[in-house]
Amino acid sequence: MKKTLLAIAVGATFMAPAAAFAAPKVYGKFMLGVESVTDEIGAASTDADSVVQFNDANNASRLGFKGSEELGLGDLNAIYQVELGIDPFGDETAGTEKLSRPFSERNTFVGLEGGFGTLKFGFYDTPVKDIGAKVDQFNDYTYGDITVFMAGETRNKNLVQYISPKFADMFSFSLTAQAGENRTASDDAADNEKSIGDTFYAAAMFESQYVDVGLAYAGNEHASLKLDGKPVGIDILRLTAMVKPIKDLELGVLVQTAEAVEQDQTDGTTKFSDLKDTSWLLSAGYTMDAWKFKGQYGQTEGDQTDKKRKSLSVGVDYKLSKAFVTQAYYNSYTDEAVGGGDDLTTDAIGLGLVFSF
Repeated sequence: MKKTLLAIAVGATFMAPAAAFAAPKVYGKFMLGVESVTDEIGAASTDADSVVQFNDANNASRLGFKGSEELGLGDLNAIYQVELGIDPFGDETAGTEKLSRPFSERNTFVGLEGGFGTLKFGFYDTPVKDIGAKVDQFNDYTYGDITVFMAGETRNKNLVQYISPKFADMFSFSLTAQAGENRTASDDAADNEKSIGDTFYAAAMFESQYVDVGLAYAGNEHASLKLDGKPVGIDILRLTAMVKPIKDLELGVLVQTAEAVEQDQTDGTTKFSDLKDTSWLLSAGYTMDAWKFKGQYGQTEGDQTDKKRKSLSVGVDYKLSKAFVTQAYYNSYTDEAVGGGDDLTTDAIGLGLVFSF
């Protein structure tokens, strides 16, 4: 009896540290499909042929590990996440052959979490992108995702982010900074960005049973406009709302402006002034038992170029189980001709499988 108690005590001593560190949660999402694609925009011609291809939609398949550990200081926890994108078909091309490069970096960070909120350091979706995902019914579709026609769908590196706790279980906000790291300044070609918040983001969210609203701003994000040019940096203001008037019905709206940061040149001139994209999106989804019917329509217009890109998507999902979903969809986006010529359209008709765990 004494030997048994001694063995239990010794075993508990060695197991205690392991028990204090929770094993990471392993999760994943695999999206595979077959599509018939006609890419007039990529070919710059209405003579483009239809091509049948197997596809990992938008390289959105992923494998991740995340978890937390109690630090023994009140309710303070260390948190972490490592997420890899997986493309089983490869994502680089040499001639006509795809090269095998199946892994890419997705949301990866380490941080602290407690009653004060959450502090994260790493590489992950910006707040502008986060609120857009709430109304994008075709998020992760190669030709239906809103990234095909509007700026702001960015996953950025070296971010420091504070996320507040929810107030009254409805309101929250976040503040995010990205250091300049000696990049050429967006507003002055003769200067470099060296401060911790040369690029910054701010967002506010309201969530309730019937409506979710998000407002996010990106200041000096190093990115290009979709239609009105390629400045060094852009400022983005995005507003989204998801309304749920009745059970199983979702109605979404997004409006956005993205403006170039004017850059002073060494010769005294200014570049990128008056460049601006204006975007909007309407979306809807209705769930009926195992079925979900969805559709959305959106547009971006370049202020200076007068170019317009319009996006239309319709689809239906059928949930075979909680983890396994089948999809049928039509995604299309069109560049309207400016000053004569033909409109160019890229579209895809597809069947997909999504497995999540």
